[in-house]
Amino acid sequence: MTGGETDAPTSMEKQFEDFRVKLDEAGSLRERIRAVVNEIESITRLMHASLLHVHQSRPLSEVLEKPKAQVDGLKELYGRLAEVLCECPGEYYRFHNDWRSETQTVVSLLAFMHWLETGKLLMHTEAEEKLG
Repeated sequence: MTGGETDAPTSMEKQFEDFRVKLDEAGSLRERIRAVVNEIESITRLMHASLLHVHQSRPLSEVLEKPKAQVDGLKELYGRLAEVLCECPGEYYRFHNDWRSETQTVVSLLAFMHWLETGKLLMHTEAEEKLG
């Protein structure tokens, strides 16, 4: 065998090793994103449960007390999510499915709470302010 033929498997092995490293990094990043999203999901479940009391004859201030207290926690978690996503600039779309649905739920809850308080729709900028 010539020297060029023995280098080919080594080159291919290196390509596969590089690919494995990238997959491991992406998997690790996805796990960190999922950890934050799981915490967001936990908070949204608490908010949902509290907001169900709106169907009873309780005052709105009492119904909104617990969900409003959770908004700061959501803001912190979205800050953490942003930090994680900053590690993959220009590639957040790869992980978008991991957090999109939960974000839609959060914004829906915020919009409902805002409507209960004010009778008005929640504007995009107001949602941004609430979530950071």
